[in-house]
Amino acid sequence: MNWLGSLFLLLLLLPLPAIAQTKEQLEKERKKLIQEIEKTKKFLDSTVKTKQTTLKDLKAISAQVDNRKKLITTISGEISASDRKITENNKRIDSLTTNLSKLNGQYLEMQRYTYLRELSNDKWSYLLSSGNLNIFLLRWRYMAQFEAFNNRKKQEITQLKQQIDNNNAEITKVKQEKGVLLEQEKKEATTLEKEKLAKDKMLKEISSKESTLKAELQKKKTEREKLNSAIERIINEQLRLAREKAAASSSTKNVKKEEKLDEASIKLSAEFSQNKNKLPWPVSSGFVSSSFGVQAHPTIKNVTIENNGIDIAAKGPKDVKVVFQGEVVGVTRVPGYNHMVIVRHGNYYSVYSNLDEVTVRQGNTLTTQQSIGKVSADDSGNSELHFELWKDKTKLNPESWLR
Repeated sequence: MNWLGSLFLLLLLLPLPAIAQTKEQLEKERKKLIQEIEKTKKFLDSTVKTKQTTLKDLKAISAQVDNRKKLITTISGEISASDRKITENNKRIDSLTTNLSKLNGQYLEMQRYTYLRELSNDKWSYLLSSGNLNIFLLRWRYMAQFEAFNNRKKQEITQLKQQIDNNNAEITKVKQEKGVLLEQEKKEATTLEKEKLAKDKMLKEISSKESTLKAELQKKKTEREKLNSAIERIINEQLRLAREKAAASSSTKNVKKEEKLDEASIKLSAEFSQNKNKLPWPVSSGFVSSSFGVQAHPTIKNVTIENNGIDIAAKGPKDVKVVFQGEVVGVTRVPGYNHMVIVRHGNYYSVYSNLDEVTVRQGNTLTTQQSIGKVSADDSGNSELHFELWKDKTKLNPESWLR
């Protein structure tokens, strides 16, 4: 391959992969955010019909506003990626056009030489003037190589023209996509302003009930502590049983942490850890009304809430399904959280609480997405599942594990 062919290949390969990958990631994020917005929209549409505003409704509109902001940012990123792609394509076209001009010049010189040679019958004179057969063959081979070189240059010119056409078509396509994204960004910005006004209205309405909210908050804190104690009690019991089992099969008194699990549990733990960001949601629809960790209370100033898992709110009763295969190690009732089910996946645990109905028992072996019960709707038609993930005694953020 000559220098021009190498340059041609280099120009094709250099900038595109990084840009394409970024654009693909942004598009995937945009689609995911649109799905999240649709979830909260359905919830809020039902609220409008009931004409009742609750704290869950405020959480829903807050999630809607946050996701809408992220969506606008993502769309802006896609537009910037489109601009970069157009710029890179233009640079590539300029470079290809320069090389095409040089190549055309070389090709015209060869064509001119070929024409003069054929006009003067130079080819045969040159061949027949050979002193012997070897020289004749060498000259014949030279003529053949020259023609092959001539044809190769012609082919390279055709390829360069095709690549320029392809890049021009790509620019046209990207500009069209950019136009659609700009229109969507404008539409989302208008919708965001309306949602902000709706959020402010809800916030004002709910803030008038601050004393009631404080009492509910204190009650919920107490209930949360009881739930946490119940979970820790069951997990501690599982760890104790694992230690005893490991000690019974080991001749040493000091049992290492990794030796506490049998081979099947170790394998299950590895499979579970490989499914981070891939686990199915425990309910088919709904949105995260309360995230993991410490966060500010949506209405009461200077008050924070600590959540050991996430809350998934929806309209109407919902079937609850286990997120991964495992064994039921706990079924109990916790004040404020109704029924709770804990499923062990090696040294990982998934916790499902606020269930109105439970269809499994302790010791049951479950497959992924097997139903374990149902979370029912309250008087307002809202249902909310509290979901947690633990690794031994460490609490994990479920949103980092769900797809």
